[in-house]
Amino acid sequence: MIPRAEDAVNSRRSPRIEEPFAVRVVEASGKSWVGEAANLSPFGIKICEARIAAPAIVRLEFELPTGGARFAVTAVAIRTDPDGGAFAFINLARADFHRISNAVESLFLRRKLWIMIVEDDPSLAGGLADLTEAHDGATCILPSAEEALTYLAQDQPDAILLDLGLPGMSGVHFLDTLARQQLRIPVVVVSGAGEGEAATCLRLGALDFLRKPLNLEQLRLILNMLELASVKRRLHDIDRARGLTALP
Repeated sequence: MIPRAEDAVNSRRSPRIEEPFAVRVVEASGKSWVGEAANLSPFGIKICEARIAAPAIVRLEFELPTGGARFAVTAVAIRTDPDGGAFAFINLARADFHRISNAVESLFLRRKLWIMIVEDDPSLAGGLADLTEAHDGATCILPSAEEALTYLAQDQPDAILLDLGLPGMSGVHFLDTLARQQLRIPVVVVSGAGEGEAATCLRLGALDFLRKPLNLEQLRLILNMLELASVKRRLHDIDRARGLTALP
């Protein structure tokens, strides 16, 4: 059986895409407006700046970013966040469910490697971002461990490049926090610290330890490894989602 839409959306168990596309929202009153989809899974969608109180019923009309047929589906507003509203699909036809699933899986596998850089030195952070983006990756830069943890409570990158000498919470404390929270995100430490701190980082779960000044070829090899690991995790997520949505 396909799980209830609201359960699947809230638990974030299904692959999803974040490539923006237009969605027409038709309210029960007949009023309609066009919003931008910020997130799509086979179970529901998030629409930027939507301000519809739950549990309002709406009709959503959209075409997938991959092209093809247009969809007109019934959905219920389940949550309003500061950046938009979340909607769960209702009584989605089996054929439409699988067409959306296939499109999501295709885009999910093709998306860029996404790296979080936790580094308070703007010059070094910018250099790491340039190298990652030259590798066809995407980055976000956060100057402190505290800001990184706040971000991770909302979403998770494919991997983290981490400095140890951060203001406030240290990089070692950050690694320990990730381990205690069981956030299984590959972390590569980039630091000029000595052997003792390197050993501590590896014991706390860091994938690797790169010494400053950086060896660019070594960083490229690390990015290749992270990209391969990311694709494997995405395939695992897709297989898990297919198991959750298997029909008898």
